Amino acid sequence: MRTILYFLVFFIFILSACHSPNPKNIDGNKNILIGKWHRFSTANGYSEFDIDSQYVVFYNQKVGRFKLPYKIENDSLKYLNKDYVAKITNYGDSILLEGNDSTEAVLHRFKEPNIPFKTIPEQKDSLSFASYIADFDKRLISEFEKAGIKIANAAEKQGNQIYEELLKKKSANR
Repeated sequence: MRTILYFLVFFIFILSACHSPNPKNIDGNKNILIGKWHRFSTANGYSEFDIDSQYVVFYNQKVGRFKLPYKIENDSLKYLNKDYVAKITNYGDSILLEGNDSTEAVLHRFKEPNIPFKTIPEQKDSLSFASYIADFDKRLISEFEKAGIKIANAAEKQGNQIYEELLKKKSANR
């Protein structure tokens, strides 16, 4: 009788040890990314992101607009045409991306009622792009000021001129 009892306990122990947890919900991980995001760092400046189920579209003052296809593998974001993978840590209204290149980025979700843009425009000569840039510049200045970096009116005008010159050079090189 004691042998049967030991066998039964051993069998239950083996069954519970073999029970594997459910695989990670890949679609659920992708759903935490979908939306409109922004980030600020003194090294990279201010960036905005529009993430759907297939693409990460981002815009910042240094490199302009990029659209990159991505996929989710386990708990990581992987760009399909770049050699970049980042572990995702979800904090609800923000996410931490820890990249395979030793970089970290914290993306903050835009508050739903106050999303400042519907999509990041593709045509730089469109009215929607001009409107987007005006709003983007306001949000950029606000983020710099939150970080303790004050932008004076003269510097703002000079910064806008430099930015416009960069855009002209970029379009002339195409």
